[in-house]
Amino acid sequence: MFAPLRLLAAGLLSFFILSSAPVAAGLPDLPVNTEFARDGEHIIAAVFVGIPAGYHAYAHEPGDSGRPALLGFSSGGCSLPVFYPPGAMQRDYYDAEATVFVYEGMTTFLVDLPSDKAGMPYTLDISLLLCSAKNCLPVSRRLDGFVPDAPRAMENMPWRDIALAALRAARNGAGQSGSVPPGEIIPRENDNSEKRDLEIRLRPTYADESLEISGLVKALLAGIPAGLLLNAMPCVLPVLVLKVGGFLMLPGTDRKGGLRRLREHNLCFVAGVMTFFTALALILGLANLMWGQLYQNQTILLVLLVVVFLLGLSMLGVFTLPVVDFKFAAKVRKPRLQFYLTGFLSTFLATPCSGPLLGGVLSWAFIQSLPVLVFVFWSIGLGMSLPYLLLCVWPGMTQLLPKPGPWMLFFERIVGFLLLGTTLYLFSILPVNKYPQVLCALLLVAFCAWLWGRHGGGTASVRRRAAVGATCLVVLAVAAFIVLRPATPPPQWRSFTPEYFSARLGEKNMLLEFTADWCPNCKFLEAAVLTDERLGEWQRRYDMEFIRVDITNDNPCAIRLLEELGSKSLPLTALFPAGAKASSPLVLRDMYTVRHIEKNMNEIFFGPYGFGLSAIFQRAPMELY
Repeated sequence: MFAPLRLLAAGLLSFFILSSAPVAAGLPDLPVNTEFARDGEHIIAAVFVGIPAGYHAYAHEPGDSGRPALLGFSSGGCSLPVFYPPGAMQRDYYDAEATVFVYEGMTTFLVDLPSDKAGMPYTLDISLLLCSAKNCLPVSRRLDGFVPDAPRAMENMPWRDIALAALRAARNGAGQSGSVPPGEIIPRENDNSEKRDLEIRLRPTYADESLEISGLVKALLAGIPAGLLLNAMPCVLPVLVLKVGGFLMLPGTDRKGGLRRLREHNLCFVAGVMTFFTALALILGLANLMWGQLYQNQTILLVLLVVVFLLGLSMLGVFTLPVVDFKFAAKVRKPRLQFYLTGFLSTFLATPCSGPLLGGVLSWAFIQSLPVLVFVFWSIGLGMSLPYLLLCVWPGMTQLLPKPGPWMLFFERIVGFLLLGTTLYLFSILPVNKYPQVLCALLLVAFCAWLWGRHGGGTASVRRRAAVGATCLVVLAVAAFIVLRPATPPPQWRSFTPEYFSARLGEKNMLLEFTADWCPNCKFLEAAVLTDERLGEWQRRYDMEFIRVDITNDNPCAIRLLEELGSKSLPLTALFPAGAKASSPLVLRDMYTVRHIEKNMNEIFFGPYGFGLSAIFQRAPMELY
């Protein structure tokens, strides 16, 4: 709650310093120089600004306080994209708790120009806030010049690498302004080969060289304790209850045949662990994946989430899941299979993260052949199974475990809530746009669990169980379809540029939206009318393209286009049809509803009878309530 107060205090302090700075001190010298280079169809302008010694300028993204650095580069009446370097992070001079990003020394800004700007005049405007430990001074500079007719080749420029990073940011949709990521390793493009060589070569050293793996024997010996320690890692805590439950299900050695069953069950659990590690080694080795990378797959993550959710419902008594069921452990029809599946499942849930010693073992194993990788994974699985193997050798250790009793029902409920908490954690890993579908699917899964527990349990007839099972399968198939169906990507807004708009005019139906951050009505239309769902529907219906004209900052080309459309106010939306009538767009001023804009789309894109035809061949227009 104090962060806004700190920012307000820092802003007032900066204003006081700016307003009270002595004029006699004068402005520090701010050398500015420009260079131009040609890169294919682009001309890159590098603007070098020398920040005076003892001062820093707040970066374009200044952080908690300060005024952002702004650079405007215009040619032919149009502003051009500017790419700002990242600032160095430090504490603010005037607020020790504020983190700011600043420019110091020689700073390079980059401007992307189309090739037709060669030989044309340009205007450069620079606005910086220079601060020292004593005062802050706003500095503005305007320079005029001409873009050279024949700029030098990019390969001959010492700032080539920075320019390549800026161009890559532009091609990835950084928009009119962007930042080159700090500390990025920049790949060099090879025009004659698809291979890329990094400019930098690293020679890392390790804190404990003795733990680095250099051979198979050392990897196997280190894999066993690494697997044992994996049992105590935070990522395995959600499944620790399964392992504790497995110990509680062990038969006592004091009963006839108990020792034999104890060893059988333990070995079945170990077999489940080793089966999973074998499958994991084969999958990761053949697919060239890293440890834990398998869980980046959304389908696997969803399966994991559903399994844990079902386990939680089973522990809470909604239905009986035969894989892990503490209260009916003595009555399980196939105890060996239950222990095998428990070992497999607990390992599946426990391997998304690494542990001590495991990093060095895996780093060495993943660059070896597939058989060596499998052997190393077996050693890790052996270490993870070690507690159960020790019980086979010293079965008397089971006497240290609590005796089964009514308390296990209470323990089972606690485990159920812990597993539901694990479900929430797994749910949070999924993309936000998947939340509604996954919640609907989990609701259907819970319904199936309740239906089976209520009407398909052990006391139900064979016919009833078959009917309930078939119903559950259908519902689960619907849940899987809801979650796994490929989502249609929302249509993308394209930022307005005069060159692209002129090239596409008449070739395709277009919707231009004029907007600005200071226009609340524009933001309301974007949230209530121009939603992703409706844009996707309109794109399919009218085969159109969406262009957003942002005039938050001064944009002469956009203002000129707005005036050509007969307006000087926002909001405004223009519909440009393909073909000969592209020069006669239909303009919607101010606020409008979904029905209104769809009616106008039908008229301009389908012609005078378009509304009637669209009512027949398209679904009814969406309403705005």
